[in-house]
Amino acid sequence: MLAVVGVSFARGVGERYLVPLVPHGAGELRVSVPGDGAWRALAVAAAEGRTIPAIAPDGGGAADGEPGRVAGALVCRPAPGLASLVDGGAAGVAALAERPLGADQSNTSVVLGERLLVKAFRRVEPGLNPDLELTAWLSEEVGFGAAPRLAGFAELVTAEGAGTVALIEEFIADGADAYEVLAEQLTAWLLAPGTVTVEYATEIAGDLGALTAALHVALSARAEPDEFAPRPATRDEVRAWARDGLVQLDRAVEAVASVDASVAAELRTMAPAIAARLTVFEALPATPLLTRVHGDYHLGQVLATPDGFRIVDFEGEPLRPLEDRRRHGSPMRDVASMLRSLDHVGRSAGRRAERRNGGPLDSPGLDLEGWLGRSRERFLDTYRRGLREGGAVFEVDPALIDAFEIEKETYEFVYAATYLPSWLWAPTAGMRGLLAREPGP
Repeated sequence: MLAVVGVSFARGVGERYLVPLVPHGAGELRVSVPGDGAWRALAVAAAEGRTIPAIAPDGGGAADGEPGRVAGALVCRPAPGLASLVDGGAAGVAALAERPLGADQSNTSVVLGERLLVKAFRRVEPGLNPDLELTAWLSEEVGFGAAPRLAGFAELVTAEGAGTVALIEEFIADGADAYEVLAEQLTAWLLAPGTVTVEYATEIAGDLGALTAALHVALSARAEPDEFAPRPATRDEVRAWARDGLVQLDRAVEAVASVDASVAAELRTMAPAIAARLTVFEALPATPLLTRVHGDYHLGQVLATPDGFRIVDFEGEPLRPLEDRRRHGSPMRDVASMLRSLDHVGRSAGRRAERRNGGPLDSPGLDLEGWLGRSRERFLDTYRRGLREGGAVFEVDPALIDAFEIEKETYEFVYAATYLPSWLWAPTAGMRGLLAREPGP
């Protein structure tokens, strides 16, 4: 059973959350945990194409206040990819074992038989979740092989409209978090007695640049005017980039000051230069082209597999409103986000190596500063080439990438100060590096 629980906040603001329930004793229910089979049952319902009535609870919930009334429906549907992932349709899905994904996520994710991943969105919002929308587009419309295949979905339909409850997609069984894979590889190279060339060590950055270009070509492939067609940015949208960046800078200074006075002092010193770099948004020589984008693109959203990379989690930033996450954006923001992630993983590897060495490395096996610079160059080189070869309708804009990198690193200060103060070293070192180099390709 899936229950939708309403939570009310101040000023009448409320939210709805999805809670799976299973029988527990005579006439009782308890909250389900992965392995109980509740999410497998949802996947079976999707495979069967079932529509399940949603019953209002006693004492309220129906439109006219009468108990027991149908308040909506859970609409479960299969996707074409299901047949290629599981034999036997619904019966085959029902025979799959259920286990937790075992990763820290903002949603509930369970694995079925090492073939399917059921991702349930804990907070129920009206509207189409971009994770479902983009996964369907990439796997069904344009055949982008580096994204999971969609197997099915469930939507809650009420008088207020429809909202995505869950999606079922291909489970990448042999995939590993690309951030951890790269961080450990760089750490091993730094600690190695021999010397690893920067050119060899940055091949992965080149591969990621080509992958990102292929993603952006796929997301901008629609020519007809619809929700996927590229379009020019409006003047108001570009102004909002500059305004939001400056507002975020103020938030960063305030947030950091509450947890680390020394970092806050350095950030205040850097603030004028940061603000100056953000003014690029107001002085762009050409109107940027907007497309659908990943929206939260970093190494943690990439899986490394024996035969290449896979990109996952097209939900966008979970704390942003659903409507914002479905809007067109600049592909350069995705590029900037991945460049920041490469910078962070390199610096993180340096810290890991020193910690395992018990102090600074006398003769590191890899030139880390050289890696930081060359990985950036190789990513952008292969990204440009991929756009050109894929016939992309937009080009690389170095000035826009730089401004988005500054904005992204400012966001990292807010995130670290709010949720993970021990991470403050990363945006601090990253921002120093950004301000030390001239904006450009």
